[in-house]
Order: sequence, then C-alpha cells, then structure tokens
Amino acid sequence: MGVSYEPTWESIDEHPVPDWFHDAKLGIFIHWGPYSVPGWAPVGNYAEWYPFGMYNEDSEIREYHEEHWGEDVEYVDFAEMWEAENWDPDEWAEFFESVGAQYVVLTGEHHDGFPLWDTHYSKYNAADMGPERDIVGELCEAVRDRGLRFAPSYHANQNYYQPGFDGLFGHPDYHATTIEDAEPGPEYVDFMNVKHRELIRKYEPDLLWFDTPRIDGDRLHAQELIVDYYERAAEEWDKEVAVNDRAARESWGHHGDFVTPEYDTLDEILEYKWEMCRGVGYSFGYNRAEDEDDHLSGDELVELFVDCVSKNGNLLINVGPKADGTIPDLQRTPIETLGGWLNDHGEAIYGTRYWSTFGTNADDEAGPDQDVRYTWKDDTLYVFFYEAPEGGSLTLESPDDGDLSTVSGSRLVGGRDASVEATVDGDSVTLSVSESALDEYATVVALENVDNPQEIES
Repeated sequence: MGVSYEPTWESIDEHPVPDWFHDAKLGIFIHWGPYSVPGWAPVGNYAEWYPFGMYNEDSEIREYHEEHWGEDVEYVDFAEMWEAENWDPDEWAEFFESVGAQYVVLTGEHHDGFPLWDTHYSKYNAADMGPERDIVGELCEAVRDRGLRFAPSYHANQNYYQPGFDGLFGHPDYHATTIEDAEPGPEYVDFMNVKHRELIRKYEPDLLWFDTPRIDGDRLHAQELIVDYYERAAEEWDKEVAVNDRAARESWGHHGDFVTPEYDTLDEILEYKWEMCRGVGYSFGYNRAEDEDDHLSGDELVELFVDCVSKNGNLLINVGPKADGTIPDLQRTPIETLGGWLNDHGEAIYGTRYWSTFGTNADDEAGPDQDVRYTWKDDTLYVFFYEAPEGGSLTLESPDDGDLSTVSGSRLVGGRDASVEATVDGDSVTLSVSESALDEYATVVALENVDNPQEIES
C-alpha cells in the first residue's frame, strides 16, 4: 500500500514527482473541439476561446462570427457540425511516438463545457453529438498501445460556456460581465467534480492536468479529489502519477507536483519540477488566421526544448487539429524536425537532470559568444550549442559549484562520423569542433567524468 495523504496542500506537497515524468521531457498537448469548426481568432489570441468571444458584443470574434456564420448560429451548432471525418487516433499516436513524445495530454473538456468522452452527466458530448465517438477513450487506447502515457486535461472549473444551463454564456454562475469576475458556485462545483471523477475512473490518467481555477481549493474540493486520485493510482492501478499546479486559485505555482508556465520559459533553473505548455503557433486551438510567420520554425523549437530541459523543465508542445482531425503542416513540420533531432540526440535528453548551471547566454560577459546549454546523466555532462564556434573552438568555464577539471574524455552525440577534442586547462575545457561535427540544429558533445553537485528534487 502506498503512502497516505491528507486533503491539505501541506500533505499533497509531500507527494514525489515520479521518475518517469522527470525522464520524459517531451509531451504532446492537443486542443480539439467544436471551436475547431470556426477555427478563428485575431492573431496572437487563443482560437479555442471562440465561444467566449462570440457572445461578447465588443469582441472581434463576435464580428467575425456574424460575418461568416450569421447571428442565428449558436456555439452548440458547431458541436453538431463537428464531424471529425478524417480523424484516425492510430495515425495521431504513431506521429506522437515517431517524434519522441513520451506522454500525451488531450483536452478532455475545455472551457466550452463539451466533454470529449462518453459521459453519463451531460447530453452535450462528443460521443452523442458531432463525431459521435469517445475521443478520449479511442486516443487513450491508441497512445497506450505504443507505450506512451496519457491524460485527458480538465478545464471545467472556469468554463466560459456551459450548454444545458441558464445564465451568461450558458453558465449558471457567470452573472458578471467578464469571466474574470465570475466564480462557480456549489451546484456547479458538484457538477464539475462528478464529471472529473468519472473521467478519472474511466481512463486512469497518468496525470491530472487542471486549468485556470477561479476559487480556492476548499470550495472546489480540489484537495480531496487529488488525494483520492493519488490513492486510487497507488492502490488500484499500481502506477505513479503527477498533478499540475492549477487545481485551485491558491495552488497555481505553489502546490502540486509540477508548475506550468504558459508560453513562457524560465531565466534560471527551477529546482521544483516544471512544464512549459505552448502551441507551435500563438493559439492552442486551430486558428486559420495564422500563417507560417506565426509559427515556430524547427530550429526555434529545438532550441526552446533544449532550454526547457536544461532548467529542469519538460515541454508540452501543443497541436490544434482542424475540425476534420488532420494536424496542419504548419504545426506538424516543426515537431517532425524536433523528432528527427531527438532521434539522433535523445541520449542527451531523456533521463537527464539539470547540472549546477543551465549554461551560458550569448550576451554573458564571460563565456562563448553563443548560447550553451547543459544536461547531466551518469557522470556525463552534455553540452549543447547551436552555431559553429568562432575559430572552431568553444571554451567552457567551470561554474562556482561545478567542476570541469575532472573531464577525462569527450565524444560527439548524434551518430555523425566526426570527433570533438576536449582540452582541460585548470577550471576550463576547450572543445575543438570540426565543421563535420556540427549539427544543423543543435550540436551535442558528451564530456565524461563530471560530477553533479545538485541534490535533484523529486
């Protein structure tokens, strides 16, 4: 029997982050739902918030909606239009596996109040309307068949639209003029939690990924739900699980197993485990208004990913499929670039931990004139850099609490027929890098016999 937890943040904070989550590094987030049918927002905004915008008189989305769909089309009509006719969960799972992702987080229910599973608690769901498929269940099976972990995220305690209820945006407790002023009352909290518990029972998620609470954990019964989840996972499923920091208003950035900056990386190492979530473009949901310039390129995605990992983070990179179930090439291609690079350099990513420093930046007074990042595993320090070193050499200085004087050898990671020489001079190491050793996206050199002075938190 596993460790018992009390429904308090202090007790929940004692829960260890599972090794698999530390080791995984890359996850895939998926935002897909009726909002994918209109699939539009002003560039720089979230297209999955379409229902909120279409009922807001001052919104550009309202103007777009009336122009392209007319005043008589309600959001629930998009649920009927959403056919997902080209969706193949096995193709998705194969793609996610091929790019090196280790876990998949699908929006089980986004803020639009539309569950993507066959729920007993609402007639408005993807199994009974639109696709008429248990999207959560089908993707769960396809993903786990390939050895990946799976979780349906749950965003319902800040729903901006709730079919089946009266009130602003169809939500019983949103009588304010903005969603920021609204707080779900006890009737809605019970409705929200009974659906979430059903989702947990049916699919045994490897993570609980909450989003955007508006009230405290006691009123949401969030601590109780988390403790029940921990105990169910340990005693019934025999699996190690994790919970993010968005279960309640006071938990964001403070409580749970990992914190979740959104579209925002960190300047320094965070010893507390974290996960950056973002889309390849500016939106999580599919946005037909975005073009190539609004998306990360492959090399930008590789650099972003390495930066996250060097600072004790994972990257949960999002895809926003079109309504028919296809993933646009503008999203797919950069992720494929990352996957190809990971296929050659995964040794320096998976299972690693942060070192005494994440690395150096190009504008640092001391160090190389380009960004350098570090990861560490089994007495090996991995060095990442992105450009050809000036003069073919790169000098690395030992940080205050890290020692490079013990380096006993070096090798190139990535399978190319080239070598890198490491010369130790006091507290510094100079790498001699031939042009043939350079990778198109990020070159990785392994330095042997380097200790890690950090006490890695679980």
